[in-house]
Amino acid sequence: MKSILFISANRILGQGLSAAILSKPEIGFQWTAQLNYSQAVVGADIFHADMMILDVVDQTDMAYAIEICQSLRQDNRDIKILLLVRPEQAAVRSKSVDAQNAGLIDSFVFYDSSLTYLLAKLEAL
Repeated sequence: MKSILFISANRILGQGLSAAILSKPEIGFQWTAQLNYSQAVVGADIFHADMMILDVVDQTDMAYAIEICQSLRQDNRDIKILLLVRPEQAAVRSKSVDAQNAGLIDSFVFYDSSLTYLLAKLEAL
């Protein structure tokens, strides 16, 4: 079973994603925790996360997300990283593509994607 660590200040979104993932045990994911950005790197170790979803609302969040990804990649942690980004944020979209091309993240999904698409993306990682 793969464990997912969710990084976001949005508790409601975290609770919704957790409920959706827990309602589908056949996909083999375990929701481990929801933490804020400052706890992300330590949380990856504590919870032995296989995957991390970083909720990126704006450019400030993107800067934090890039720092987290750089730290995780620099330490050679074997963790899949998915960004959840807002499609209307052009700078964030561009930086998400750059981060994926640089190998800092494994993929990204837009907020307006369906839950089915998000789960399929997680399964593909």
